Amino acid sequence: MLSASHRVLRPGGRLAFHVIEPTPGLARPARRRAHRVGPEAVAVSTSYENLLRSAGFVDISVTELTSEYAFTLGRWIEASERRESAIREVVGSDVFEERATSRLERLRAIEDGILARTQYAATRP
Repeated sequence: MLSASHRVLRPGGRLAFHVIEPTPGLARPARRRAHRVGPEAVAVSTSYENLLRSAGFVDISVTELTSEYAFTLGRWIEASERRESAIREVVGSDVFEERATSRLERLRAIEDGILARTQYAATRP
């Protein structure tokens, strides 16, 4: 995806995206937990900075947004709990339970320092 983005951007064009990723330097058990509770893309084998460089991007900036994401995720959980019956009617109980469990696990992992929310931006030379 990054190589394709590099190809279609004009020289000087900027790419920006957010990811949920394991906190750098985790021990193996904590990294496994991050892979289990984070989104699928959390299991990349190298850093996003390295992926951007490999795709040919320069002027890479990294902005840590974990506390802001944790706050938003907490509010999302609270709102879902307040509107639980209406949401269950729309998506079904199984889907509601799966999503609620996933959000809680993700929030706990963030609070435990295992997952981070990061914004990356880079330039095509």
